[in-house]
Amino acid sequence: MKKNISLAFAVVLATTSMVVSAEVFNHVDLDKDRRSVEYSGPINKTINAIKERKWLGQTKDMDGGVVFTPYVNPQFGKNNTESGGAIMVTATFYLYDEPVKEALMVARQSQIPGFVEFYGYDSRELQMHVRVIDGDTFQSFASDTQYRSPEKLNTYKKVEQFNKSSYKSEMKSASDSGMVF
Repeated sequence: MKKNISLAFAVVLATTSMVVSAEVFNHVDLDKDRRSVEYSGPINKTINAIKERKWLGQTKDMDGGVVFTPYVNPQFGKNNTESGGAIMVTATFYLYDEPVKEALMVARQSQIPGFVEFYGYDSRELQMHVRVIDGDTFQSFASDTQYRSPEKLNTYKKVEQFNKSSYKSEMKSASDSGMVF
């Protein structure tokens, strides 16, 4: 009898811990033309927590990261311009230790509660929905529709340096490989 009670207690405890660890994300409808200025408190708090640090996000497919730098918007406060109410950052994306893309991004309140959205000023398809966990970690979805799939939540850790590619030593210049005649 004691074995059955112990087994039942262990099952309940294991089930409870799995339920607690499975985080559920919600979605709220916000005005699609919402401006940064209206949500400047949470946006500035997030930017201050992640700015000018190297953030490494590792998945099984890549080893890269991002560095966010505040952008001084010269149009800020001018309501007659598209970027007048925009708090902006420059995001430099890395593959290993090489920068591969730099994008000017607009910050605004995400439709995923607790997250701040950064989207490309020139391309709205480039998105990061970010929430700061602590001084060394933030999490991100690549779009506001991924909240339904918690496995698509990426975790970024603060690092001193990005990893070096192990393929650089194998690469040859075009002239060394015989590609240039």
